[in-house]
Amino acid sequence: MGTDRHVALTEADYLRLLIHGTTAFELVRTSLELEIFEHLESSGGMDAARLAATIGIQAQPARVMLLGLCALRLVEKRGDAYVNTAMTRGKLLRSSPRFLGALVDVQAKVINQALPDLAESVRRGTNVGLRHLPGPGTTLYERLTAHPELQQVFYANMGDASRKAFAQLLERYDFSTVRHAVDVGGGDGTNAIELARRYRHLTVTVFDQESVTRLAADRIEDPDLRRRVRFHAGDILADPLPDGADAVFVFHIFEIWSRERNTELLRKCRAALPEGGICLIYNFVSDDAGTGSMSAGLVSPYFLTLASGEGMAYSAADMEQAALDAGFSHVERYEDMGFSHALVVGRR
Repeated sequence: MGTDRHVALTEADYLRLLIHGTTAFELVRTSLELEIFEHLESSGGMDAARLAATIGIQAQPARVMLLGLCALRLVEKRGDAYVNTAMTRGKLLRSSPRFLGALVDVQAKVINQALPDLAESVRRGTNVGLRHLPGPGTTLYERLTAHPELQQVFYANMGDASRKAFAQLLERYDFSTVRHAVDVGGGDGTNAIELARRYRHLTVTVFDQESVTRLAADRIEDPDLRRRVRFHAGDILADPLPDGADAVFVFHIFEIWSRERNTELLRKCRAALPEGGICLIYNFVSDDAGTGSMSAGLVSPYFLTLASGEGMAYSAADMEQAALDAGFSHVERYEDMGFSHALVVGRR
């Protein structure tokens, strides 16, 4: 894993980013919508007038956009031409393997409208921001079933994030002894499909709500994968797990719920396993001290305000303790998994 580059800011500019964060986000989102970064890259750089003519806008709005992007260190000026910075080439071009477009989309279309309700969510201890998304249920995941287009945006981001993080897990954990796994809350099947491709002896059953499993099943064309990647519809908290698995995966689920609810879920996972069966808990985490990282601190309000009203980015120590409280006899903890993730493995 490469080390992140550092962007130096004065204290005043750091505070400006906090206060004007919505403007900074919209500069990025609008640039992606207008494909400004793509045009600058393909041309090797453009002046403001040429960029305006290329994307069909007036000169003044082009200057506004370029000024903002330069201030954010996403674009720089060389002579009269504006060019992408290395940071932009690495994460804001569609051709980049670490492109963040799906994250920007879900933030813009699903999350941002709810975040002004953070204060009331903190006061009431529940996801007040869910009021912006009408429909059945008390969580974002249930409400999205009434909004198929937003559901696709949401799971496109989840799938993209899972692919990037899951690749690190595949490099660091050996799944060769697993024969049949249940992927609890497996979403669009991204992880299950990748596992089944790599381990041709392995069957994976994705256990998630019906609308999600239907969306996922439509993605698989390979006959062998269709046979070994199965879908079981149900409520992961209320319904029993599918039978016959020697492993249960709890990937990117722990952060959604309270510690108490997570412990109950893990207890149910343990009950579904045979002796010697394993439960793998893989999640985005904060540090054990509860002081960072930046991404953990910024994503946690989403879980409180919108997703469930009770989750957050927990630490690896929280995950380990929940596995012990759920009754697993032997628990192993793997940190530094890349993308701020940790793995906890509980064995029955």
